[in-house]
Amino acid sequence: MSSEEGGQSVPEPVTTPERAAESSRPRRILPAAPLRSGFLVAIGVLLAIALALVFVSLSSVLMSLFLALFLALGLDPAVRQLQRTGMKRPWAIVTVAVGVLVIVVAIILIVVPAMVRQFVHIVQEAPEWLAHAQTTDWYQNIENALGIDLEVVIAQGLESVVNISSFLAISGGVLKAAGGIISGISSTVLVVVLTLYFIASLETMKGALAMLVPQYRRETFSSLTDQITASVGGFVAGGITLSSINAAVVFVLQFLIGSNIAVLLAIGAFFITLVPMIGSMIFLVVGTAAALFIGPWQALVFLIGYFAYIQIEAYFVTPRVMGKAVAVPGVLVIIGAMTGAALMGLLGALVAIPITASVLIIIRQVTIPAQDAKTIAPEAG
Repeated sequence: MSSEEGGQSVPEPVTTPERAAESSRPRRILPAAPLRSGFLVAIGVLLAIALALVFVSLSSVLMSLFLALFLALGLDPAVRQLQRTGMKRPWAIVTVAVGVLVIVVAIILIVVPAMVRQFVHIVQEAPEWLAHAQTTDWYQNIENALGIDLEVVIAQGLESVVNISSFLAISGGVLKAAGGIISGISSTVLVVVLTLYFIASLETMKGALAMLVPQYRRETFSSLTDQITASVGGFVAGGITLSSINAAVVFVLQFLIGSNIAVLLAIGAFFITLVPMIGSMIFLVVGTAAALFIGPWQALVFLIGYFAYIQIEAYFVTPRVMGKAVAVPGVLVIIGAMTGAALMGLLGALVAIPITASVLIIIRQVTIPAQDAKTIAPEAG
């Protein structure tokens, strides 16, 4: 049979017996050269494993780079605020850098010694606190409910903490412990230097990144980049502000109930409450447990006072500090924080929320408009 197209007859392809036999043969499953193909696959697997090992070896360096970029984005809103007052960007960067260094030096000279003294005080006064706690009704009720001797458990825990040999055994020896301290100091210096560099070259980095995108997409890409960096920067700056307020509230409450480790608890509150929503509830338990060693009424006062502050923070402080920097639904905040904490610890919990906000920005600005533009079904096109 044939079809008529433009007055010409187009014959159908002829199926010969040889072609029919070839089409009926089973397809080759194994490659033509199995030895060579297997060797290439093995090389590919080894290269992938080697690349993974390289990333694992460079994990501390990559973590420092990521943390420095994260902090730089958090300091960028302060630089922009100074620019709005008429200050040029280089001078704004210098002003912010000097302010950060002054705060760091003040923390090292004032807060760290007080924290060390209070930690030593905890170790020295722990037996007395334990003896006082054992005379209270709530302690005996807990022992009866659990069916264990808390005195023995706590004594063993304190002995393992204050025993220097146990500490060195856990840390891997004197040399490994000293190496860890030196590594921590060098990593801190590296993060500070990289943070200052990233602040100074943030606009240049965003421009260079935009050059990798086709020209007709650069405007949209630059707009998305600005929104994402502003969202991350607003989250970091707002999170540090909220944690500082939280630490101040904890210090005041612990001081009022007569705690001797108010500074230590305030520092702990600062780092724990960096994780939004979850951190405040976690420290509510931690702070109340610490106040129980003073007395049940003091613990009740802290519990009521801090819980009241959590409500004020959630409904009044956070909306004014954060604004619209991170418009992420609460359930996504919890899921993101838990996932990030499981993967990367505290830093993962911190970066999970701005990453989630960045993904939401891309979905709202790119994916949804692209879907809205499809007004005609493919079958009707």
